[in-house]
Amino acid sequence: MTPDVPLLELRDFPVSQALLDHDGLMTPKLVQVFGEVSARQTGMSDEGDRILRRSVLCQTATGAPVLQARLAIFKAAVPDGFLDRLLSGTRLFGSLVIEAGLTVRMSGQTIFRGQSPDTAGALAWGRRHRILLAGDDSPLCDVEEWLTDEETLEKLVLPSERGRLGLT
Repeated sequence: MTPDVPLLELRDFPVSQALLDHDGLMTPKLVQVFGEVSARQTGMSDEGDRILRRSVLCQTATGAPVLQARLAIFKAAVPDGFLDRLLSGTRLFGSLVIEAGLTVRMSGQTIFRGQSPDTAGALAWGRRHRILLAGDDSPLCDVEEWLTDEETLEKLVLPSERGRLGLT
């Protein structure tokens, strides 16, 4: 992983670090830390060989947003019916990848901190990477994820996860 910012600085943000500093799908991490999470699509466009999808992922119990996502999904890489399920409901991309039995790996992951595109200039942590199909390294999806601010995330962490993240 090649961060745009020193990981030492990220360590000052324990929830953000737990969510970003790994080489796997985001969905299992979100569910572990916040419980059930759902997606609300905020934009979609068909770009020929790709579908561009923007969404907000929210903790289901509270409705609070935890992450903004922009996905560029390569149509040829997904199984039949995958995009219909993704675009017609509140399912997370990672959940559908897992259910479809797709074996994936991350490539070119970068952690960054900058102005969130959806929160009036507030600083936020995020990551970019490409998800590849592990069998032949063909691209499945280009991902950009922006977390909600650390203070809000800390309030949403499940009680069972607070100690593991060093929260009181």
